[in-house]
Amino acid sequence: MQRQPNARVKYNTPLRQAQRDMTRSRIKNAARKLFFEKHYDATTIDEIAVKAGLRRSTLYLHYRDKAEILREVIEEYAPKARAILASLPGPKPTLEELQRWVKLVARFVSRERVPLSIIREARSRSGETEPYEELTNALIGAMGARNPKFLAAARRDAPAALRARGLMLLEELTYSCSIYLENTSDLRGKAMLMVTAEDFHAFLSQPG
Repeated sequence: MQRQPNARVKYNTPLRQAQRDMTRSRIKNAARKLFFEKHYDATTIDEIAVKAGLRRSTLYLHYRDKAEILREVIEEYAPKARAILASLPGPKPTLEELQRWVKLVARFVSRERVPLSIIREARSRSGETEPYEELTNALIGAMGARNPKFLAAARRDAPAALRARGLMLLEELTYSCSIYLENTSDLRGKAMLMVTAEDFHAFLSQPG
């Protein structure tokens, strides 16, 4: 007698796997848009399910909770964030070059619908801080692709003041992009981008 395939084997056919991947992608896309618009804390599982066009029970077949969704969103987002930060001009960029770069980062955040601050949010709400500490270092290090000062600031043994400056500039970039994208016609948001560019310029212009 020929043995019938069991349900598990059937589920793992290429077609079923493709359907599963598509559903997970819908969930992640819905979640990242809501995290961007409402922030992580204010977003509920029910809202993610509705945005994805799924039942809550279907969502739970793929993810345990929104924290697990967030981790996957970040895993997909992190390489893109590193790439855009690595485009920071250097090693001694002009203020005009930095102003253009800051605007480029803001456009990236708007296009991806994921704020850089999502990494900080994930770190503060996870018991596993080490992966997010490594990711923060990687983002600062990415800005060191053409700027040795940022590369040095990403090292764990970096002088405290240098490391603090790298972290603060990443936070400032995150915050100014968020404020600007709340209302791109608001003069305050535009001014914050320009001030951020000035602060990057002051840091990179300093000797040493």
